[in-house]
Amino acid sequence: MTLLILLGLLNGVAVSLSRTLNGRLASARGAMTASLANHLLGFALLGALLILKGAPWERLAGLDPWLLLGGVLGALFVAISSWAIGRVGALACALLIVTGQLAGGALLDALAGRLAASDLLGILLVLTGAALQRWQAGKARPTP
Repeated sequence: MTLLILLGLLNGVAVSLSRTLNGRLASARGAMTASLANHLLGFALLGALLILKGAPWERLAGLDPWLLLGGVLGALFVAISSWAIGRVGALACALLIVTGQLAGGALLDALAGRLAASDLLGILLVLTGAALQRWQAGKARPTP
């Protein structure tokens, strides 16, 4: 279990670093170019790994097309966050993403009948922390 927690934390750090690097690339070349570069390089890496592993291409045959929408949503996520991070900063972008993930996760769990009161309390605590950060950030900015 400790390994899973550490991997989850490492994954979160990697997402923040990835968003920041793509944000810098988006500032220099545009959000769509940053998203394209991100996905082309990711495709090349995963393609090479799958070829080395002996890619099971036949497993993709016959899938319902809507199951592939995750890739479309992932591409939109990269493009939007690459554009936004340069405008709101890394922490605010991460807080907005986490807030959206909490809302989406809560909705999906509620629809599946798996949302408990303790889940709602956890969401409320995270959202309170995000609100406090944004409130404090707003106070710290000098007025023009």
